[in-house]
Amino acid sequence: MLLAETLPSVNCDLYLMVLLSDHYKSDHSYGRLVEVTSFPEWEDHILNYPSMFQDPGQQIAFIANMEQRKSNDCTIIGKVAAHVPDLIVYGDFSQEVPFIESFDGVLLFADISGFTALTEKFSMDTSLDRGADQLTQTLNHYVGDIVEEVLAYGGDILNFAGDALLALWKVQRSQLSDIITLALKCSLRIQEEYGVRETEVGLELRVKIGLSAGHISKVVVGDNKHQYFLVIGRAVDEVRLAQNLAKASEVILSPNCWELCNRSMIEIERIKDQRAVKARYVKNISEIEFDEFFWKCTEYLQHYPTGENILRATSTLSPNDELEKSLRKYVMRNILKKIDDNQPLEYLSELRPVTIVFVNLQFDESANTLHLCKAIHDANVKISDIIYVFRGKINKVFMFDKGCTFLCVFGLPGDKQADESTHALDSAFKIFNFCSERLMKIKLVSIGVTSGPVFCGVIGHRVRHEYTVIGQKVNLAARMMMYYPGLVSCDAVTYANSRLPHYFFEELPQAEMKGVVNPGVVYHYLGISEKTMFGKAYLTKKRSEYYPLLGREKELEIYDILLKGFVGSTEGHVIMYEGLMGYGKSQLLAEIAYLGHEAGHRVVAMELTKVNVQQNFFAIRTLMAMFLGIDACKSYDARQHILQGKLGGVVEETYYCLLNNIFLVKFPISAEVSKMDNETRTEEMELFLVKILQKAVEKDILIFVIDEAHFIDLASWEFLDNLLSRIPVFMVMSLSPPSRQARLPCVSAANIINSAKTTYVQLRELKPSVILQKACQDLGVVSIPRELETFLIQRSHGIPFYCEELLRNLHLNNMLIFHPWEEEEEEDDEWEGLFTNAIKAIPSKTESLSSSDNDLYICTIRQNVKLQNIMLPPTLKGIALAELDNMSPSEQMVVKCAAIIGLTFTTELLLHILPEWTKRKMNQTLAALVDSHIFKCFNKRKDSQNAQSQDMPSTELLVCPGTVRSIGQESDLVVLGLIPTTDDPPPTAVLHLQCGQSHQWLQQKQSLVCSNTVLAERGWINPRYLSDIRPSVYNRIKQEQLVMQCGVMAFCMPLLQEAAYEIWLKSQKKALHLKCVSYLEGEAHKCRRCGEGDFISFHRHTVEMTLGSTESQESSSEQHKEYPFSEAASLIIYTTLKRLQAPSFEGMERKAVTAEASLTSTCSLESVQRTTEDITTSTFSKKLELLLPQDFEKETVKALKKHKMLPEENLKAEEIEREFLERLDEIIQQSDRGREKIRRLGSCECEEIVESVFVPLARHCMAMGEYARALYYLLECAAAYLHLSNNYMAFSNLDTAESLIKSVDLRATVINQFEEATFYSLKGEVCYNMGQMNLAKKFIRKALILLNRRFPFTLIGVFFKTLLEVSKHASHQKKQQFLYSRSKGEKKLAFLYQQGHCLSLLWQLFSLDTATNSKKFCRLAALMKVNSAEESDDESQIISSYTEFSLCCQMMGYQDEWMKYELMAIQRSSHLQVVGGGLLTTVKLAQSLAYMKLCLGNLPLSIQLGYRAHEMCVRLKKRKLDYLVLCMLFKALFLSIRYQDCVQVLSWLEELAVEEERIIEMACFFSYCLELLLYAGFSFKSFKECLEFIQHNEKNCILISQNSIMLGLYSSLAIWFARLQQWGNFKEPFEKARRLLRRTNASFFATSGFCRFLECEVLVLRKHIEEKPELVRETRTKTLKDLDQVLSRCSTSPIYYPRVYHLKAYILLVLGNEEQSQIYLSQAFQLCDIYGNLLEKSWLEISNEWWFTAKGPMEDLWLKAAPDFPKWKIGMTEKDFPELHKTKYLLRVPALDINNPFPEPEIPHV
Repeated sequence: MLLAETLPSVNCDLYLMVLLSDHYKSDHSYGRLVEVTSFPEWEDHILNYPSMFQDPGQQIAFIANMEQRKSNDCTIIGKVAAHVPDLIVYGDFSQEVPFIESFDGVLLFADISGFTALTEKFSMDTSLDRGADQLTQTLNHYVGDIVEEVLAYGGDILNFAGDALLALWKVQRSQLSDIITLALKCSLRIQEEYGVRETEVGLELRVKIGLSAGHISKVVVGDNKHQYFLVIGRAVDEVRLAQNLAKASEVILSPNCWELCNRSMIEIERIKDQRAVKARYVKNISEIEFDEFFWKCTEYLQHYPTGENILRATSTLSPNDELEKSLRKYVMRNILKKIDDNQPLEYLSELRPVTIVFVNLQFDESANTLHLCKAIHDANVKISDIIYVFRGKINKVFMFDKGCTFLCVFGLPGDKQADESTHALDSAFKIFNFCSERLMKIKLVSIGVTSGPVFCGVIGHRVRHEYTVIGQKVNLAARMMMYYPGLVSCDAVTYANSRLPHYFFEELPQAEMKGVVNPGVVYHYLGISEKTMFGKAYLTKKRSEYYPLLGREKELEIYDILLKGFVGSTEGHVIMYEGLMGYGKSQLLAEIAYLGHEAGHRVVAMELTKVNVQQNFFAIRTLMAMFLGIDACKSYDARQHILQGKLGGVVEETYYCLLNNIFLVKFPISAEVSKMDNETRTEEMELFLVKILQKAVEKDILIFVIDEAHFIDLASWEFLDNLLSRIPVFMVMSLSPPSRQARLPCVSAANIINSAKTTYVQLRELKPSVILQKACQDLGVVSIPRELETFLIQRSHGIPFYCEELLRNLHLNNMLIFHPWEEEEEEDDEWEGLFTNAIKAIPSKTESLSSSDNDLYICTIRQNVKLQNIMLPPTLKGIALAELDNMSPSEQMVVKCAAIIGLTFTTELLLHILPEWTKRKMNQTLAALVDSHIFKCFNKRKDSQNAQSQDMPSTELLVCPGTVRSIGQESDLVVLGLIPTTDDPPPTAVLHLQCGQSHQWLQQKQSLVCSNTVLAERGWINPRYLSDIRPSVYNRIKQEQLVMQCGVMAFCMPLLQEAAYEIWLKSQKKALHLKCVSYLEGEAHKCRRCGEGDFISFHRHTVEMTLGSTESQESSSEQHKEYPFSEAASLIIYTTLKRLQAPSFEGMERKAVTAEASLTSTCSLESVQRTTEDITTSTFSKKLELLLPQDFEKETVKALKKHKMLPEENLKAEEIEREFLERLDEIIQQSDRGREKIRRLGSCECEEIVESVFVPLARHCMAMGEYARALYYLLECAAAYLHLSNNYMAFSNLDTAESLIKSVDLRATVINQFEEATFYSLKGEVCYNMGQMNLAKKFIRKALILLNRRFPFTLIGVFFKTLLEVSKHASHQKKQQFLYSRSKGEKKLAFLYQQGHCLSLLWQLFSLDTATNSKKFCRLAALMKVNSAEESDDESQIISSYTEFSLCCQMMGYQDEWMKYELMAIQRSSHLQVVGGGLLTTVKLAQSLAYMKLCLGNLPLSIQLGYRAHEMCVRLKKRKLDYLVLCMLFKALFLSIRYQDCVQVLSWLEELAVEEERIIEMACFFSYCLELLLYAGFSFKSFKECLEFIQHNEKNCILISQNSIMLGLYSSLAIWFARLQQWGNFKEPFEKARRLLRRTNASFFATSGFCRFLECEVLVLRKHIEEKPELVRETRTKTLKDLDQVLSRCSTSPIYYPRVYHLKAYILLVLGNEEQSQIYLSQAFQLCDIYGNLLEKSWLEISNEWWFTAKGPMEDLWLKAAPDFPKWKIGMTEKDFPELHKTKYLLRVPALDINNPFPEPEIPHV
């Protein structure tokens, strides 16, 4: 076992190489590479773990060895020398390069097969735990063993060529025979020990070896900065040929080697038709004889190490500046930086997308060694110069078969650039031209270029290693170089990534290449020439009717509006669309070009590339060539002929020759032109072009579309600047924002950008719903699974190109499965498909490629694929790495550490994990990163959370036009203001577009201002305009101040966070995650407002691991709290204090308070109570419990009764309810006086804590491998998200927890009984919320079994269990103390609370069951919950259980028990301490009673309770609870036709939704707005606003899980479209609502939505009666079936009985049963009176008149007012709407065919 594996986890900030003993057969001990921590920490751990060593002597020896290694490793020269062979280290540095040195020696060439496959395996693995670090470890363990053998036998490793190595034994020629035997012995030893090695991923590594001997030459080339060496000669050629002849586990001797060896010692096997031979073994010699032979051979080796345990002499080099300077020339600069920074070289190992360039130079047969030396040197210098500009590096130079090969790499760590593929091709073409033309004796130049992920890292042993690249792309480039000789070839990836026009390439025929499977298309790169490029700059993105542009409606609207305003203009106008690469600019411009053509305008569209920016006048020359129609001409005479025909009448023919140079024509040079100088010719030529365009715009509107306009050359910008001021040309451009290294645009470009005639539009990310549409479009399917939806939303970040690359990566790796789409029968879901099936898509109504439903497909994820573990595709990773590599080392460190924390991070945590940074240094670096748009600041944690969420991404559009009046409508465009300037630039109007949101909501958002200042900061405006206002120094200081004030920051480019995270090695990640966990655990609790407890009550007390304690925080947060008390609470404390004799309570004021005084003041307690819903017993309560005598309790009760604070047993229910209302009023009054003290606590921050603490903690623990801790936080997250009504996120966390449990054997070590029960309980709750009742029952029953509270399955079991529970309940009633009782242990309470929670869910589940005996099961579950609550002695739990039991009895019609337990709940609440948890319990009771009264139809009492609960929620800042209260209050007011109050409550709900930015509250708000439109006849928000909200957010993760709300929203939309006869729009929302029916529970809101869906079905039935009588029978059956189902649901919400009877009456009427219809209509009237449903009554009155009593036709006022209903604003009354009560939709009765009302459908003849 390695030593590192025996030690516990320690701080891994510093890594060093440690020498571990490994006994060798020849009694030599050598080192292996192992990662460890710093030496002082090792010493501490060794002392703490002495058992690791057999005796103290070993321990002391080890520490001494460590100290020696520490001193050796600290020398820079030793680290540099490890990268260079002895041949160079001990060579001659006095000679001028290039030079040649010749010698004799033996060469060993070992080729390792399997490395490439292993690299591909790791790069494609979907597990984040596998990556570069594990690949490095696997490779180095194998290669290190082989290197160790070679070094032990005296060999010198010359170089590592990817997965091969070349070794040398340099000796005199007379010594070759013995050294060949020694090298052969080494080779056979390698094959014996390491010939085949099985890796842990199931792949084998094998080695084959070739040996040669003879004369060898060393060639050194380069310059004073960088030098390279290579060996050439016959021996070099032969060793490679010998290796090629070898098979795995074989050793081949070259012909010359066989000639020079001692044949008597070697047994061989002949190879057919070859002079080379296969070595079998060295003939038997004794061990002693071999030792003598070995030591004799070492004497021949000049630099063989003589010290003990020294593997290589260079590892003991003393500091030598001159030698070190010489050696550094042979090491890549990237490596030297790491060595100088004392960083471990493992930091350079990674799987990285790069571009490989292999250059092979074949020389003439006549070339001698001197010729080769000179040619290779010249080639090396030129190649270095060419690729240096683009940060390319020469990684290897080696000789092979009279050919020299250069391995160049673009994109190594620190060198990544965005356009590396283009740079590589450009460099390759230049290298090809130079080498072909300038090198002496050159015969053939071949270059292969590939792009893709490869392993980049250090390979070898601790004392000898090199930086190299390994991978399939490296092999492919080498093969292409050899199989496509004499040209520059590239693979398809390089072709695509270069984004160069296709005419720069030529497809090559397919060739079978050795070792390459499926190479793809190979291209010949033709290079860039003026002739090749003439007129060729077409748009590469073609518009397709089958691939429509998505999500850019606002951008197209801006174009349309500006184009209409442009008509008749005398000057040009420009629209500039700015967006990062991948935002869809090209497709947007292709759409604009198409729209221009369709409108009959003259459109010229072109796309530029990076190479065009260096070509003078290219943009205008190409634009004009396309305009004149000569772009497609292949000869100059064809172009000339067309020009002559089109230029007639524009200018005189004598000036035609001015066009010769730009259009490559040959008009005769006239005398006038010949006299002009170059400057005059240019001016006249440009004037000529302007005249051509001037004539064209007289007839048509001319639109120029330029994609990638940032590549316009300087001369073209100057021409455009002049053109726009003289000719009315409409220009549309797209451009990317400048990078921070980019130069400022030229003056002409700045003038255009800053012009009043330029509209600047900044593209935003696409909404999630659009991304999902795009995904379906790209895949050609109509539906994708929910898991894939979430993956794309979270990983694409709204950027179209990212979405495409993610899908392409999944498809290429065979992770997606496609099935034909079929509408299947709905079945009960399993847990895994809970959300996938819930949103199963309906085929889009948009036109598809398919002509029939049979051609539609859906997509699913292949089994066992975990999308959350998918690595970034190489293309996306390359984009991010290019950004990262352009940063300074300090900036890189900050970015990489921030990536560990997450997409958003706090500056405090960042400082905590940065290694030894000061806060000032961090702030300065952060300011620079903010200034570079890498990070962005947030002033509030809530903003950070909103940015992190992918549910509602920004839909804002940034527009900076020169004019305001012509753009959009006021609701869509909000003028934020003008930014005046004092200098030349004109003022720029600032517009802010918000898609689909109201003006009021816009004001809540953080506005984005696009001013001259902003454009200058982005680099688009010359800063001279702003030099007087914002100097750069002032800006940086201001930025640093902003950072200092900012507590939370986020990545501007989420892709960068992912890429930066993947760079870390696994061990480094683990150490940093550990730091994060240690920091965050102290904050892992509810917010201060909610008591700082666990989301799962007492969860931390049920686990054995040590968690961050919240005690100190709880105590400190409570020290200065003061709460308003009720009179009852004041009296209790007064009586208690009076009776107590020993005043020894710490932190509590001891003062007498009279009952009278308590009515006008508040009592102050310090550190007494803890405001938690978990009811943690306070110090005060515990001490009070011990001191209270039995008679004191009676006196307290007596006192309370005396003051009428507890109701007498004979008081009636009405009096109790009245007193409860009075008590609520009293609490509100008292809290008014203490409002300032309450305000100090702030609002609830639990949601922010979950996102910023619990979710990261779970992720950090998972990354560390702390699975028990990760499971703890995953369960806490799930419970918290359920508390926040986010079912999807709860499901996601539970799904992760389940995967964690299944992936490893955790039952014995991680998940205990309580957590397993909680796991099933939470799953049951999610299923219940999603309407999966059977699945929910299954999970809840499992949880109860684990909680030791088994629930019976049979009726007999229920009977006996009920008897037992009734007896237990009676016993609790007798034993129960009035106020105080001894608290249970925390672990016991955790079980009791969880039992109660499960039983609460269970009785609600049984209440939905229509089976006869379900009521008995339901009542038993509710009774068991009561007993669990009473056993806990927790007042809040008891009151809650009584309330639920009352509701349960109400549903089953047990009126006596219902009223009894409702009164008991109210009674018990009367003696609660109205502080903290007690006050919250009172509010919840009020809310529960309001809900019950609403369901039962006691609307006046529900309204009273609702208003009071709302007031208390406002005071307590319980916004989530307030949202529930307002929802119920609105429904009660709405059903009571109190419209003015409804509007007021809606405004409160809107304010709450906007303030908290909660999607659920917004959804409820718009649902109620739709109800006002449908049933009240006025609007609060227009239908258009409601529809836009639903369309923009229906894919929201949170909203999708709210089935009841979505059922109501979809049903309301369907009703609207059906009433207006818009049946085309009706189908989609109706089908979506139908799919949700079986997924809703029997709550009030679900029943409301079901009633609306029933109305949809009724309207469909009427439509079929009128238009499709053959479908009536089927529709009638479905409608009546659903009507019966909703009637059963009304048992829990009888307030909706009138609506159901109303609809049933209508169904019977349209079916021709008028008598039965009148009966049900009459019953509906009676039920309205019973339950107080005045809204339905008003509609019934109109229906009754319309159907039965009207003397003539009635006018449908609802249809008359639709769709533009009058808007009710705050302050208006019903007097402003005189006919409001009549504005109801009239349910028309269609005429029936008396003889055949419902014909049978015709059966077609076969």
